[in-house]
Amino acid sequence: MDYFRRRSVGFIIIASCVAIVLALVFSIVFATFTSFQNSTREAVGTQTRELSGQIVYNYERYIATVIETSNIIRTDISRYGGRLAFSAFLAEIVHLNSDIVKLSLYDYPTGVCIASSDRQEAESAADYRSSDWFSKAADDPTIHVFTGPYTVEEGDYRVNISKPIQIWDGRSMGVLKIEISFQNFIELAGRANLGEGGHITIIDSDYNVVYSSTGQKEAVEEAAVLREIVLGSKEARVGGHNMNVFVDTLSNTKWRICVFTNIDGLAAIERDFLIRVVLVSFMVLTVGIFLFWSASRMIITPMKQLEQAMRKVEKADWFRMEEVDLIASREVQALTLRFNKMMRKIAELMERLIAEQNAQRKSELKALQNQINPHFLYNTLDSTVWLIENNKNREAGEMVVSLARLFRLSISKDREVIPLRDELEHARSYLLIQSIRYADCFDYEFDIGEGVLDCLTMKLILQPIIENSIYHGLKNKIDRGKITISARREGEWLYLSVSDNGYGMRPQTIEGLYASFADGVVSDSVGLKNIYQRVMIYYGGNAEMRIESRLDEGTEITVKEPLTS
Repeated sequence: MDYFRRRSVGFIIIASCVAIVLALVFSIVFATFTSFQNSTREAVGTQTRELSGQIVYNYERYIATVIETSNIIRTDISRYGGRLAFSAFLAEIVHLNSDIVKLSLYDYPTGVCIASSDRQEAESAADYRSSDWFSKAADDPTIHVFTGPYTVEEGDYRVNISKPIQIWDGRSMGVLKIEISFQNFIELAGRANLGEGGHITIIDSDYNVVYSSTGQKEAVEEAAVLREIVLGSKEARVGGHNMNVFVDTLSNTKWRICVFTNIDGLAAIERDFLIRVVLVSFMVLTVGIFLFWSASRMIITPMKQLEQAMRKVEKADWFRMEEVDLIASREVQALTLRFNKMMRKIAELMERLIAEQNAQRKSELKALQNQINPHFLYNTLDSTVWLIENNKNREAGEMVVSLARLFRLSISKDREVIPLRDELEHARSYLLIQSIRYADCFDYEFDIGEGVLDCLTMKLILQPIIENSIYHGLKNKIDRGKITISARREGEWLYLSVSDNGYGMRPQTIEGLYASFADGVVSDSVGLKNIYQRVMIYYGGNAEMRIESRLDEGTEITVKEPLTS
C-alpha cells in the first residue's frame, strides 16, 4: 500500500483501472468458458442418453413382444395335441410377427426338438441339453433366459429367449426357445453418430460382454470404467479417446446397455472458443486501457502544467508572476483558480514588500552617500591645508574642485539612475582626490567602449568599488599600483569593471563576500553589499556582480546591468 501511495496519480488511476478490467475480463472469460463447456458437455450427455433411451426402447419392445408371445404359447399349448399341430401353430405365430425368426419346443430333459416353426428343426434329432439357453432355462424356470446375440451368417445377428413350459399332455415339461432378429438393433447402433471409437456394448451382470458394436468380446479397460459407473454417465478415457459413457438397464433381463460417445471434438471446440474469447477479451482490455490512459492524461496533464508553473516560481531567484490558464476538469480548474489567486496575492505582497525595502534602501543609500564620509572629508580638507602651507596651491585647488564635483554628483537631484558619463566623472573626481592624498601610491586609467557614455546606470556604483581597491588592494603596496576602470556594451547588457594589480584575494575570501550579500548577514564590505542589493532590487534580480581575483596578481569586480532607456 505504501508503494502505491508514493506513485503518481496517473499511475494509480491506470493501475487500478487495469486491475479492475483484468479482473472483469478474466471473470467473464472464466464464466463464459465454464458455461460453454458445461452446455456442450450437457448437450453431448443428453444426446447419449437419448440414443441409449432409443436403443433401450427398441430392445424392450422386442422383449415385450417375446414375453407376450411366450404367454400366448403357454396359454394355448393345451389346445394342440400333437407335434404337427403345435408346429403349425408356432409357424403361424412366426408368420404374424416379423420380429420372431423361429419358435421351437424341446423336450426336457432329453433336449430333443419336439415341435418347431422350422420344419428342418422339427425333424432334427439333435440334443441341445448342453446349450446355454437350455441349461439356464432349466436351472431357473421363473424367468425368461436371454442368450446372445450371435451370428447365424455374416451380418445376421439373433438372440435366443428360453422359458420352461408344460407340454400339451400336462404331465411333462419342455423348454420353449424363441429366436428373434437382432438386426434392427444393430442397424440403429450403426446409424448412431458416436464419433471415432464410439460404440455400443451390452454386458451381463458379471460385466461380461454380451454384444459390442466393435466386434470385440473382451475389453478390460471398458470393464474397469463400467464397474465405476454401474448406472448413469461419466467421462472417461477409453481406447485412446475421451468418451462420455452412459449405462442403462434392459428390463426383464440381466443385461445393461453401455453407450460410448467420443468427445475428443469437444476439446477442440472448447479450445477454439477459448481462443476467440481470449482474443475478444484482449481487444476489450486494450481498448479499456487506452480509454483509461486517455482519461488519466486528461486529469494528469493539467496538474503537471500547474506543477511546472509552481516549479518556475520555486526556482526563480526573484518572484515572478506566473498565472496558469488550463482547460481541465472542474476540480483542476478550481485548483488553478486558487493558484492564480494565490499568485496575485503574493505579487501584491511582494510589490508592497519591495516598495518598503526600496524605501529602506534609499534611506540606507542616503546614509551611505552621506558617509563620503566625515572621516574622508576631514582627511581631504587636512590634505588641502597641508598643500596650501607647502605652497602647493595648484594641487590644493584641484582637490577642492574635485571635492565639490564629488558632492554635486552625489546629490544629483535624488535620482537613482544617471548617464554613464556622469558616473565616470564622479569616479574621476574621487580618483583625483585619492591620488593627491596618496601621492606616488597608484596610477589610474579609463577604458571606455564606444557608444556607452549615454547609457543609463545606477548611481554611485564605481566609487565604492574604487575605494575598495585602494584601501584593500593598493594602500599598503610597496611598488606603485594601478587601477583600471572599463565600460563596454554587449548586446542588451552594460558591463562596468574596476580592476587593480594589488594583493588579490583567496577563494575563501571571495566566497565570504558572496555570502555576505544576503540580507541579515553582517559584513565589513558594506559598499560592495550595498551595490549588489541596490542593482538586484532595482532590476528585479536581472543583474549580476562578479568578483575575480588571484593572489599577488590583482582583483577585478564587474557589475552587469541590463540596458535601459
